[in-house]
Amino acid sequence: MNIDFEAGIKNIGDTAKLKSVFERAQKGEVLTIAFLGGSITQGSLASEPSLCYAARVFAWWEETFPKARFTYINAGIGATDSQFGCARAAEDVLKYKPDVISVEYAVNDENNDHYRETYEGVVRKLLSARNHPAVYTFFNVCYDTGLSAEEKHLEIAKYYNIPAFSIKSTIYPLLTSGKIQNRDITPDDLHPNDTGHEMVASVITYGLEKIMGLEKTGTVKGGKELLEEGEKEGHILPPPITANAYEDSVRYRNQNADIVFCDGWTADGEVQEHITDIFKNGWTAGKKGAKIAFKVRGTCIGVQYRRTINLPAPVAVVRVDGLEKAVLDGNFDETWGDKLCLDTVLDHGKGGEHIVEIEITEAHEDDKLPFYLVSVIASGNPEPVFLKPAFAHTIWGGKRLREDYGYDEPGDDIGECWGISAHRSGECTVSGGSFDGMGLSKLYETHPELFGRVISGGENKKADSSASGDVFPLLIKIIDAKADLSIQVHPDDEYAAKNENGSLGKTECWYVLDCAEDSTLVIGHNAKNKAELEDMIRGGKWSEFIRQIPVKKGDFIQIDPGTVHAIKGGILLLETQQSSDITYRVYDYDRLQNGKPRQLHIDKSIDVITVPAKSVDESVKNFLDTPENTLTRMYSCKYYTVSKVKVKGEFSFENDAPFLNVSVLSGAGEIDGFKLKKGDHFILPAGYSKPVFKGGMELIVSRI
Repeated sequence: MNIDFEAGIKNIGDTAKLKSVFERAQKGEVLTIAFLGGSITQGSLASEPSLCYAARVFAWWEETFPKARFTYINAGIGATDSQFGCARAAEDVLKYKPDVISVEYAVNDENNDHYRETYEGVVRKLLSARNHPAVYTFFNVCYDTGLSAEEKHLEIAKYYNIPAFSIKSTIYPLLTSGKIQNRDITPDDLHPNDTGHEMVASVITYGLEKIMGLEKTGTVKGGKELLEEGEKEGHILPPPITANAYEDSVRYRNQNADIVFCDGWTADGEVQEHITDIFKNGWTAGKKGAKIAFKVRGTCIGVQYRRTINLPAPVAVVRVDGLEKAVLDGNFDETWGDKLCLDTVLDHGKGGEHIVEIEITEAHEDDKLPFYLVSVIASGNPEPVFLKPAFAHTIWGGKRLREDYGYDEPGDDIGECWGISAHRSGECTVSGGSFDGMGLSKLYETHPELFGRVISGGENKKADSSASGDVFPLLIKIIDAKADLSIQVHPDDEYAAKNENGSLGKTECWYVLDCAEDSTLVIGHNAKNKAELEDMIRGGKWSEFIRQIPVKKGDFIQIDPGTVHAIKGGILLLETQQSSDITYRVYDYDRLQNGKPRQLHIDKSIDVITVPAKSVDESVKNFLDTPENTLTRMYSCKYYTVSKVKVKGEFSFENDAPFLNVSVLSGAGEIDGFKLKKGDHFILPAGYSKPVFKGGMELIVSRI
């Protein structure tokens, strides 16, 4: 049989990812190879598991790299599609930290836009894994009709530039030309026999060998162009090309479901021992009128249940928010076995909270099995991540953070509320929701999909490495300066990395929340050149050196690295900055703390201060009177974009950011049903495509 293997390479993809694994395998490392898909991946109709295509491809890895040690993960489940793949990818595949993932759903998905979206969700889920696996895909085909979701899936594969191989372009033409007969390779025109599995594996291994022989260019393209692998050690996924509601799917079974009421249903307590043991951890009911209801959040909802060949079986209906959406027929008029069905009962509906009710409407005295409800899957419109702030007590702090914002923090010296922070000097924890009590740094590390991010590289990177992407990038503070802060300056990334043990530099900006009429800030200096700068600082000529400027409520000030600055007493402001705590103190008014002067950083300050300082007009803009229900951009740089919005009534906007940081400056209201008040800080995670705010509030919103 002359298979045209070259015709099967539909996208050569990101060669650097796989070639990196090949190199590691050549060195004899321990590697994990995983396969995600449906019944063909599972090995259906192969005479034994070792003869299915997945096992054969795994054997190729072992034979090609005899020094390496490999682990085989087969995560194929029969009659399941990429919609279910989104919900189970983390549990069934990613928890094993695979180095290579094969994904295939082309005959279980239909060739339409719904499955284009769910398939993109799977791909994004896999690409956002913490250990950054190499991902490739291939497209099976119905051998009698040529039907396949290849067209829609290939669009996704090309966009994310993952390698893609086609069975329709290689094996299927041998059937249509009469060179081989269908029954030579498939008993049912869908599942390959041993010979068919061998041929499928040969198409994949040819593609892998082709990539192995290519030069390692490492060019990663797609969307806004992912950066070259090896040049950048972490990157953000490009914006999705679909609505992408399914990437963040959450599967609710009896261990984690929020049950509103349960009448006549019994939780199945049997342990699921292996991945294909699919009818476990759900609920059963056999009497007409039995009801169970769940509270879920999302814009898309699916219900999984068993259809059994043991007839007759009960029938149920599902209602969403009181409206009947589907009939769930437990009877399956086939012979090959019980089927795990997934019915979509809400697709891009209203976001927020929903009640999903399942009721048995038909039962029979001779039912062989009860109705089995496997799970409810909610997707889209993820929950905001509310944070419990951290606080800093300082010699210049006051009590307005407690009195004005209601923060439960004792003392009259509260200088800073770290409202959104993963920095070790003041880390926030999640308050409520699925990740209640988790530190933001841990959330960022373990759930990169919430932040639209991809991380690669080893485990031994410095915690504050600016290149690695391993740290949450921004820090949002509210600062109450009862007294003057020290005159200070921050380094940039390059200087900090070299001189501060790999730390990030510190670019920041301020929004003045309140101040007295005659308030001033220190912004910049009066030295004309470096020699004059050093003379003024070392000579203590502070009145000549320091440049004070008047400020008022609503002023926005950008503080670039190298800018001399200080917040003066009586000012309350919100600060958005890089996640860094590196500050060089130039002058502290000769104050004492615990009887001693605070440390100054004269040499480093002189190193990093920009000379001459930029003009005041470049530094300060006023945004007090911004239009209502408009996201008004105040500033944008490579580290952040900071905007302000006055919500009056209802306000919504299209959001394409990897994630958004939101702080409530004043007023009260809600976002998609979640109550908001002055002083709240929260993150809108990836996939929160259209937040809806209601009430009367002022917000500061920032993004990377």
